[in-house]
Amino acid sequence: MNAPYIGQSIKRKEDQRFLTGGGTYTDDVSAVNQTHAYFLRSPHAHANIRSIRLDQARAAPGVVGIFTGADLAAAKVGTLPCGWLITDVNGQPMKEPPHPCLAQGKVRHVGDQVAVVIAETLNQAKDAAALIEVDYDVLPAVVNAADARKPGAAVLHDGVPDNTSYVWALGAKDAVDKAFATAKHVDRKSTRLNSSHTDISRMPSSA
Repeated sequence: MNAPYIGQSIKRKEDQRFLTGGGTYTDDVSAVNQTHAYFLRSPHAHANIRSIRLDQARAAPGVVGIFTGADLAAAKVGTLPCGWLITDVNGQPMKEPPHPCLAQGKVRHVGDQVAVVIAETLNQAKDAAALIEVDYDVLPAVVNAADARKPGAAVLHDGVPDNTSYVWALGAKDAVDKAFATAKHVDRKSTRLNSSHTDISRMPSSA
């Protein structure tokens, strides 16, 4: 693989206009008849959505429309796919539960998108979102990825009973097992990745 930029200092081309006020950000865009979207997000890590009341929000000033997961489902809007499908160590496809753009029946993390308000201004959209009434049935949650696979842990997705999408391995297993078996010392380290995954790694040493 030809990767000439790895290890090289790359000169950025965009800094001049951004640092001197000549850049254009999305907040700078102002088009004719432009509307603004604001997402209402879940305050709970895990909960069923009993009901969503939109009456007051829809009547708020400047509101053009409000949509929920039920609206997307009725319009047959698909879910967000995984960009890289994995086959696990047993040759089985990864478990890929649906990932709707707006929560449908259940929220699965703090900040999960429950509704989107479209209004003439951003402040109007925010004000209307504050009027949306969501009745949540709060469920048990797991905040440590290592605990999510333990028996009895709260299950986020139907069809994924152990909260594991796939188990993946790379390399020559026999050679790795031999390296550990013949090593004088084995170091163990727990590494947290992206604040949401835990990887348990071992490192053989001949010292």
